Amino acid sequence: MTGFQHRNDLIGIFAQNKVAANLLMIIMLLTGAWGLSNLNVQFFPNFELEIVQVRTVWAGASAEDVERSLTQPLENALRSADDLDDMSSTSAQGVSVVTLEFPEGSDMGDKVSRVEELVNSVRNLPQDSERTEVTHLARYEDIARMMVYGPDDLRQLRPLVRRLERELLDAGISRVQINGLPEEEIAIQVPRRHLEDLSLSLDQISQKINATSRDLPAGMLGRDESGVEMRTQSQRRDEKGFADLPIISDENGRLVLVGDVAEIERRARPNQVTMTYKGKPAVEMKLQRATTADSLKSAEIMNNYLADIRPRLPQGVELVLYDENWQLIKDRINLLLKNGLGGLILVVGILYLFLNGRVATWVTVGIPVSFMATLAVMYVAGGSINMISLFALIMALGIIVDDAIVVGEDALTHHQTGESSLEAAEGGARRMLAPVMSSSLTTIAAFIPLFVVSGLIGKFLGDIPFVIVCVILASLIESFLVLPGHLRHSFKGMTKAKIGSFRKRWDVRFDEFRDGTFQKAVTWAVDNRMATLAIALSTIILLVGLLAGGRMGFTFFPSVPGNIVVASASFVSGTPPERVHAFIDHVEEQLYETDKALGGGLVKFAQVSKGMSYLSDAIQSQKGDQFASVFVELIANDAREVTNDQFTTKWESLITKPPGLEYFSMAARKGGPPGRDLEIRLTGSTDTELKMASLELTEAIKAITGTRSVEDDLPFGNLQLMYELNATGAALGLSTDGVGRQLRAALDGQLVQIFNEGDDEIEVRVMLPDDERHRLSTLESFRIYLPNGNTVPLSSVVDIKERRGFKALRHADGQLAVTVLADVNTKVANANAIREQLAASVLPQLVEKYDVHWAFTGKAEDQEQTKTDMKQGALFALAMIYIVLAWVFSSYGWPLVVMAIIPFGIVGALMGHFFMGITPTILSMFGVFALSGIVVNDSIILVVFYKQLREKGESIRDAVIAASRLRLRAVLLTSLTTIAGLLPLLFETSLQAQFLIPMAVSISFGLAFATFLVLFLVPALLSAMEYRLNPAEKTA
Repeated sequence: MTGFQHRNDLIGIFAQNKVAANLLMIIMLLTGAWGLSNLNVQFFPNFELEIVQVRTVWAGASAEDVERSLTQPLENALRSADDLDDMSSTSAQGVSVVTLEFPEGSDMGDKVSRVEELVNSVRNLPQDSERTEVTHLARYEDIARMMVYGPDDLRQLRPLVRRLERELLDAGISRVQINGLPEEEIAIQVPRRHLEDLSLSLDQISQKINATSRDLPAGMLGRDESGVEMRTQSQRRDEKGFADLPIISDENGRLVLVGDVAEIERRARPNQVTMTYKGKPAVEMKLQRATTADSLKSAEIMNNYLADIRPRLPQGVELVLYDENWQLIKDRINLLLKNGLGGLILVVGILYLFLNGRVATWVTVGIPVSFMATLAVMYVAGGSINMISLFALIMALGIIVDDAIVVGEDALTHHQTGESSLEAAEGGARRMLAPVMSSSLTTIAAFIPLFVVSGLIGKFLGDIPFVIVCVILASLIESFLVLPGHLRHSFKGMTKAKIGSFRKRWDVRFDEFRDGTFQKAVTWAVDNRMATLAIALSTIILLVGLLAGGRMGFTFFPSVPGNIVVASASFVSGTPPERVHAFIDHVEEQLYETDKALGGGLVKFAQVSKGMSYLSDAIQSQKGDQFASVFVELIANDAREVTNDQFTTKWESLITKPPGLEYFSMAARKGGPPGRDLEIRLTGSTDTELKMASLELTEAIKAITGTRSVEDDLPFGNLQLMYELNATGAALGLSTDGVGRQLRAALDGQLVQIFNEGDDEIEVRVMLPDDERHRLSTLESFRIYLPNGNTVPLSSVVDIKERRGFKALRHADGQLAVTVLADVNTKVANANAIREQLAASVLPQLVEKYDVHWAFTGKAEDQEQTKTDMKQGALFALAMIYIVLAWVFSSYGWPLVVMAIIPFGIVGALMGHFFMGITPTILSMFGVFALSGIVVNDSIILVVFYKQLREKGESIRDAVIAASRLRLRAVLLTSLTTIAGLLPLLFETSLQAQFLIPMAVSISFGLAFATFLVLFLVPALLSAMEYRLNPAEKTA
């Protein structure tokens, strides 16, 4: 123990007191178990949407009227909202939706209050529009969808579906969305001949019905006696009740009832969605969880409820689950756990191969201890177990043992030279404190900039730097407070333990390699410094050549193929629904023919929606009588050889497309952040020019190889008849508003009242009969009521002209806009290259021709923002790494030698993508950031030992060579364990893990290449710099 003096500081206390070390370890394990039991399991990390939606309904209004009378006044007021990042809007038939986006971390309660104030300040909205709703959009994740079907009459399902909804919510499901259960109305249809006979207008009949069919309180009576309430319960709730209401008495004093002059029918409101499954009416219930709920626990609630309710269902009613997102989450998590377990086994195997068995055991114990401590911090910070955090833990498998390896290997080396167990264990911790702390700080410095990546990508991938930093901090605590005490105890027993024959042979062979072949190679590298540097630089030149030759592209975020395929049809507005329904039934028939043709057993579930179709992302929907779709769930990708593209290509080839079909698409849902591969927004002053420009751009994109599902979000609507009050009408006392109200009452129906029936709201409308409203010839004989009660033909008081309208009009930052969207087949094309091609030729021509402006949005916008953030982050990371190294080495030059390895790590990472045939992605860039912090760790250890040897008086050449030789085991161990932890994932063939593999490639290949160079290039550079500073020691 000569020269060693035990100190009673934190390291000394824990090194000497094994009980204290064990108690700290137990505390870390227990807090981790507590965190693990409470962490939610979900698909992606928790994050809040800083989005406020302003929604106003104006039934019967066209998209153009909604834009002019609702959206524009609201946008003008909302522009003054504080800290507004982005404002967009959609004006569709009968509804206006304005979406406001605010900066991350905003107080959304305050923002919603401010938006409500601004909305209330708008006083010129249409009187018959509904009250504007202001909501903060909450994020929900799907658990599964449930189809309820059986009876031939949909009305038999309505009370059952509502009961299921209530019971599921009571059981703990966060939200249930219902599709295919149409909202209903009671339509009171009065023919024009009866109106003329009674000399009444629809408005007058509506007033009479509304005045008679009411539930009203009349107040309290007899309070000084018994006290009673007076009220009327006259609200009619069915066809017969409304039919018995009196309208007027005729000349003979006989009451004329509503049923005498009107046909009364309870039915679905217009433009409602209906669904069928196996040819029978069906209702879809989408079960969702809030971000604070656990996906697997929610699924357990759902499955337990279904097991309980199925035996109690009415006869003939069936429930079937599909699109079970919870199962996908479970499968992906199990996939990552399997890869993580494989990586753990490899890491432990390498530890036992290179280290003494006792040391390897206690280094291995540090893995679960550090992981459990990390899980505890994750829970306290509001994290969750998800795809991203699990991947980060797998990535940390190798990193987590690096600190313990360095401390354990140094302590073992000194113990083998004769030091006591306490001296070796405590001394190893003290000697390695500075280099390990600095290497940890450099790794943290490389990850910290990833915290500031903004936008959706930052929210999706933010768990990676958070988990890694937590793991590194936990590893430091374990390596310097827990491990030394265990090493001291292990070293005591080592003197009695017999060394196995394999260990002896392995150590002898390794020493022979280190002191023979390796030392010769290092000596050559140091003596031929320029040649070594030239060889290293040649790899950079090779990479530059690959990039310049276009042999390596870039994909922002890889898409994970899903199991959901959707066929969507959009007919020309005004197409009879019967034609739409007949075509979608044909599409469904060909689906099953496709399944047979491709071998059968591919289709797991299929349902037909009439009145709704999907955009080509297979997620966003649009509703209307001209839309229809078939929603298909295929068996898992890994369980079939037929790809989604092959299936949809075959399916579409069997379909006969009829006249009037405006758009037909087949799309497969993809995993990952929302958005299409190509999104180009055009803004301009007129909807007609924008539509023409978008159609031209759509055709140009279709002509590019590798693009598919090209569409725009400015769909044509119905043919519009534009009326304008003429001089005759004005002279007769009519107004545009008055004529519009009469027309709207006749065609869309006069809303009389709304009453509740259970959970449903039933509208009561008075209107002309369907056979009159559905014929254009009705306008020729339509009569308008004058203020004096007389009537005149409509054609005599208004001028009418035709115009093609739009289904929806969209604004971006207050300007009229249209977005052209497309998917890209990454096997044959690259989205970035296509954007460059469009920006160089097509888009400038559109600007010149149509006076529009363009911008790449969606993923391209996120990509540019992320690139900007990462460029700034890279500069910050490099600066922080340099500062840490300069502090550790007390030198301005040595940090540059250590950091010189970073570019070569990047070379290895990108070359790894090339050899693996993988296109770099944003996750590859995250991997490069991680790599920058990891690769310098080996260099730090080598340079620290060089410094110690120089202080002992060794020459530059001998010190450099000796440092490389003595630290070979530690350098190989730290690198191999990190690579081994990721190795199973690197060769994972499941499609569900493909989007994570690029990051594993960056770290594994980059670290492997950099480690090789650390052992040869860093000694060469270090000796070159030292000879330059100390020319007297330079040898020939």
